[in-house]
Amino acid sequence: MKKIIFLLTTISIAFIMTISTQALLLEFKADKDLDVWKPVGGEWKIKGGLLEGKTTGYQDLMLNVSGSDKWTDYTFEVKGNLTAGRIWGVCFRYVDTLTNYRLNLYEDLDATNNLYIYKRVNGSFSEVFKTPVGKIDFNKWYTLKLTITKNTMQAYLDNVLKIEVEDKNNPIEQGTVALEGETNTNFQVEYFKIDGKGIPPTSVDAKGKLASLWGDIKK
Repeated sequence: MKKIIFLLTTISIAFIMTISTQALLLEFKADKDLDVWKPVGGEWKIKGGLLEGKTTGYQDLMLNVSGSDKWTDYTFEVKGNLTAGRIWGVCFRYVDTLTNYRLNLYEDLDATNNLYIYKRVNGSFSEVFKTPVGKIDFNKWYTLKLTITKNTMQAYLDNVLKIEVEDKNNPIEQGTVALEGETNTNFQVEYFKIDGKGIPPTSVDAKGKLASLWGDIKK
């Protein structure tokens, strides 16, 4: 009997550990996949299994699910492709469009720093860190990844660590995430995934499509 209980306990722990390591995967296969995102300016549509974004200024597509405004420590990854404009990127600890951090990849700064982390507070920008990452091209897919724990950030380009920095100056403490562009930006996104404390995993079917999402979508 003790052996059976031990076996069941072991299986339960293994199952919980498996679930806890899954990330929330968001893909763009159908129009309904935009239901968990909220436009904050810009034009956003799904075409051919990709998200297409078009922005004319600091405009965002915010992940808008219950509890996301309270997220603190997490890791996100996004695969994107700039087709026009200077930059594309991801906002994190996104309170609103005026207060957030931003991880930006620039196409037109190949000779200098072209991967930036900014902080925007009440509309005012400051640089957290910047670094050169080599030549960045239009119509080429890149993977951006960032981990934020407390006030320390680690940013990756194509799975290579490029930035490690701590914000010691009145850091933003919590918030959701958002895809973002700037003036005359056109870009595509294949997928977005995020994992961290308080972020339950999604259920994914065998083909990798989004099957279900936790909670209620905020109105």
